Amino acid sequence: MTHRFPFATLTLALSLCASAWGESSPGPQKNRPIANVPGAAQVQPQIAATADGHWWISWFGLLPQGATSPGYDVFVQRLGPDGKEQYPHQGLRVADLGVGWTEDYGLASDAQGNALLTFQDDRSNPATRAIAATKVDAAGKPLWQTLTAPAGHAPHVTVLADGHSIVGWSTDNENSVRLRKLDPQGQPVWKSSSGVALDFVLVEPNYSYSLADLKANSDGSVIVSFIRSRGFSGDKHLYANKISPSGQLLWGPSHVKVFDAGSLQQGNFPRFVLDGQGGAVFAWYSVNPNLQVHAQHIQANGSPVFAPNGVAVSTNVQQARTSPSLSYQPSTGETTLFWTELDNAVEQNRRGLYAQKLDARGARLWGEAGRTIQPLALQGITSVRSVAVNDGTLAFWVQSATGQHDSIQAIKLDAAGNALCPQFAVSTRPSAKSRLVSGTSAAGNTLVAWEDQSQQQGSDIYLQSVSADCKLGTH
Repeated sequence: MTHRFPFATLTLALSLCASAWGESSPGPQKNRPIANVPGAAQVQPQIAATADGHWWISWFGLLPQGATSPGYDVFVQRLGPDGKEQYPHQGLRVADLGVGWTEDYGLASDAQGNALLTFQDDRSNPATRAIAATKVDAAGKPLWQTLTAPAGHAPHVTVLADGHSIVGWSTDNENSVRLRKLDPQGQPVWKSSSGVALDFVLVEPNYSYSLADLKANSDGSVIVSFIRSRGFSGDKHLYANKISPSGQLLWGPSHVKVFDAGSLQQGNFPRFVLDGQGGAVFAWYSVNPNLQVHAQHIQANGSPVFAPNGVAVSTNVQQARTSPSLSYQPSTGETTLFWTELDNAVEQNRRGLYAQKLDARGARLWGEAGRTIQPLALQGITSVRSVAVNDGTLAFWVQSATGQHDSIQAIKLDAAGNALCPQFAVSTRPSAKSRLVSGTSAAGNTLVAWEDQSQQQGSDIYLQSVSADCKLGTH
């Protein structure tokens, strides 16, 4: 059923000053605040580029104590190609919620530049939780909103080339993953003869399925990955399948086993990238084998390119590694990965940043142990993110040392692993930083956003633009 909430519920947040790329400081000491209501908890940014060079940024905001809104509300901001905020500073409130915690949620942009968001919603009367999907146009007007049933968790959304979208989420009562296809007006595509929405359900007796990632191919199919386990204490395996536009399992009823020779960490949901040919490339870290990173390429027909359970990015089993981020170059079939390296899997006293490139068949090109970007030291290396650019790979990470504020660092490598831009600082604001996200526009400009805790209470959302030549805030 599609519920059309009053458009008046889309409200303007507190308005402060606006700024643009060219008006912000080009240095890393003064990054750009997007959501900085004093005392508010503004968390979990996501970004999505549009085809015409604009950007969508979304986040959850818990307003200060005493505010009328009791929960984590959903906000969006739209930026022009010049970086100007299209809505009043602090963004638009898309959903006034009562939920007192946050989960993963989805943000995407369609070919017309509209934003699609999906999140856990409790605005019904009486209050029950469902998954909401909504579309907002460039002017900030909500075009439609629909609620799914049954309730679920951690929804994702992806947009097909014809304007349709797929919303996916995990359920508690069924231990399943559900997918719902919506037309451009928000109406369900898969439905019964009486018009009731029919979800595509991934489920298996005696197993629990949890959604990991969801992305659309250009041919109208969608690739979905999920965690398969026997409950909380069971091994966590990574599976995937491709769903046709009409709702058929293209990779078979038993799915593709991306990783089933050990276990992922509880609560870890690896993302993948599309290969541009109907397949996908995956990277993950395991707790069994003990803190090791692997990658796998699944072709359009569902067959693996690399060995079963993937190829290890490093053969140094004395050290450990977690939290990989990958990018893929369709022109060469090469995969570049960055990750946090640990001195060992037990003490984990020292951390560094390493990288590896795999050729089209999975051979390690940057040495058997990878390339050292940041050597092991008494430091924190978290929120590793990387994006493919025309002449190489840009990587970002949060770096910290005992007694010091966090910084966001970056480096740009060419195809051979040489530094096109030696390591440079993106943010040195005196603050704690987390939940870093990154994205690249069609013009090749990159945007990074993160949670920033420099206030005594609460947290803000900051961002920084990075040009193709690694300059900050100049486009």
